[in-house]
Amino acid sequence: MSHTLQPMSDGELRRTMGAPATSPNPRFRVAICGAGIAGLALATVLAKYECKDSPIEVAIYERHPDVTTFGAGISVWQRTWRVMQLLGIDDQLAKASERPPSKAVGPGFVYRRADRTKDTYNYFTVMLPFGSSTMHRSDLVQVLLNNVPQSYTIHIGKKLVDYTEMTDDDGNVKYYELHFADGTTAEADVVIGADGVKSSVRMSMYDIAHRQDCSPDVAREHCPRCSAATPKWTGIITYRALIPTERLKKIDPEHQGFRYTLCYSGKSKHVVSYPVSHGSFINWIGFKTRPEKEGTVYEGKWAEEAPKEEILELFEGWEKEVQDMLQCVERPTRWVINMIAGLPFSVRGRVALLGDAVHAMETHLGAGAGQSIEDAYILGRLLAHPLTTLDRVHDVLRIYQSVRLPFAHTIFKRARETGRMCEFNCPGEYDGSPRDPIDERDELDALGKSIHRNWQWQWRESFDEQWDVAEWAIEQFLHVDAQKAQE
Repeated sequence: MSHTLQPMSDGELRRTMGAPATSPNPRFRVAICGAGIAGLALATVLAKYECKDSPIEVAIYERHPDVTTFGAGISVWQRTWRVMQLLGIDDQLAKASERPPSKAVGPGFVYRRADRTKDTYNYFTVMLPFGSSTMHRSDLVQVLLNNVPQSYTIHIGKKLVDYTEMTDDDGNVKYYELHFADGTTAEADVVIGADGVKSSVRMSMYDIAHRQDCSPDVAREHCPRCSAATPKWTGIITYRALIPTERLKKIDPEHQGFRYTLCYSGKSKHVVSYPVSHGSFINWIGFKTRPEKEGTVYEGKWAEEAPKEEILELFEGWEKEVQDMLQCVERPTRWVINMIAGLPFSVRGRVALLGDAVHAMETHLGAGAGQSIEDAYILGRLLAHPLTTLDRVHDVLRIYQSVRLPFAHTIFKRARETGRMCEFNCPGEYDGSPRDPIDERDELDALGKSIHRNWQWQWRESFDEQWDVAEWAIEQFLHVDAQKAQE
C-alpha cells in the first residue's frame, strides 16, 4: 500500500483517509528527528510492536521540504534482510531489489586489480549467503514510508537547531523542548536523533553533557570525551554517478558491471559499481583517499557537482572496464566522507541517537544503512515493549546503548580496515608495489581472504541474538516489580 502525502500549510504531511494523529492517552510522546532510513525504520518498528491499548504518540521532524534521499544506490545484506523479515516487509523490499535475496550462497563483492592497462584480473570474489541485493536508495525509503502508520505525523521543513531540558523544581527532566530554525518549538517526552552525520540532536546532547559534566575551562570541541561529537573527515573523497545501462551496453555488452557488485582496486583509489533500479542503471562510485587527512575537520562543502574531467584525470591509466564506464558518466557529484568515530555514549536521559548520528562510517562494507536499520529495530522494540514506561525510558535507552554501541564501533573499524585493503594501504597486506606476477597473484589472493574475513560478521554473527540480549535485559524489570510488590 502506498501513502498519499499532502503538504499542509504548517509543514505537516498528512496521509489521506488517516486515523487521528494522536491518541487520547499515549504512554509517552516520541519525537524522531530525521525522516531518512533510520528515522522511518524506527517508526516502522514502533508501529509494528507498540501496545495497541497503550500507544505511543510519534511525531517525525524532517529538515528538508520533502521526504527525500541523498545518494543513489544501496546494498542490502543478510542481516538487514533478517530485520525486514521480522518486520514482515521483506517481500515488499524484494520487489524493489535488483537481485532479490536467496538463501543460496552467491557473489557478494568481486574485487579486481584495475589500476593499469594490462594484466588486470579479478583477484577475489567474496561469496556469502544471500549474495548482494542492490537497489535505489529511494526505493528502500519508499518501502519504509509505506509502513509508517497514518496515526504518526510527519512534519517537513523542520530543521532542528537544538533541544532544551525542561526541568521541575528538583532538577528532574519533565520533557524536552525542540527548537527549529523557523522559530517554532515542539515538546516531547523522548527525543530520538536520526538526523545523520550532521546531527543537531547529537551536538545538543554533547553540548549539554559537556556543560554539566566537564571542565568549563575546556571547549567541547577540545574535550577528550566530548570532541568525538564533531564530525571528522575520513580523508576520503568520492565521486558518484548513475550510468544508464543501455549506454554502457553499446560500448561493451559483456561488461561485468551488469552482473556483479564490483570493486576495482588501485593504490589509494578504487571504484565500486553495482546495478540498481531493476538493472536500468549502474551506480558508480569513485574513491580517492588521502590517509594523512584522516581525523581532520573538513573545511568546505561536503557535496557538490564535479567536472567530469576531474574523474577522468583521477583514473587515467586504469583498465578498459573502468574507462568504458567513465565514458558513460554524466554530471558526477563530489562527496566528502565524514565520520563519527568512537562516540563514548549514544544516550543521555531520555534522548538517544541512531544510525549515522552515532556511527557514520566508511562505506566499504556497505553497512551504514544496515546498521541504522538494526539500531532502529532494537531501539524500537525496547521503546514499544509493554514494560517500558516513561519512568523507565532512561534505563531502556541504556540497554539499547549497551547492545548496539559496541557492535557499531566494531563494524566501523572493520569498514575502515576493508577500505585500506581495497586501496593496498593496509599494514601487513599487499601494498600495490611491483611484484613478480605469480607473487602478486598470491599476495592478492591472501588480501582477498583478509577482506573476506571482514565480511563474515554478516552471516556468522546473529542479529537475533542481539535482540535476545536486549529482551532479557528489559524483562529484568519484572523481577524488580515483583520485589517491590513483596516489600
